[in-house]
Amino acid sequence: MKPLYHDFLTVARNIVESKFDDESFGCPALCEALKMSRSHVHRKLVEETSYSCSEFIQKIRLEKAKELLINTNHSIYEVAFKVGYSDANYFSRSFSKIYGFPPSHCRQISA
Repeated sequence: MKPLYHDFLTVARNIVESKFDDESFGCPALCEALKMSRSHVHRKLVEETSYSCSEFIQKIRLEKAKELLINTNHSIYEVAFKVGYSDANYFSRSFSKIYGFPPSHCRQISA
């Protein structure tokens, strides 16, 4: 029996946030944690956010990375690792693609 969630996005976001440091956490693990099929999770996410499951996870990770870059002195590599990226170059490319500027720019903003 599937649990009834009053706020699907809040629950999904909390699950992703609890797994920030787990590089292997992805759509299958999110679906399992939500106790929903992959197609049902995908449908609900697209309906409510316009993002696929992997895009949703990536967006939450990069939002947290931006926050860490602005509010801490951690290196870009450390931040990448803290939000589930083991490759700092891939992290930088993903960050730049979403925000339109490199992670190092966050340091200039906060300085």
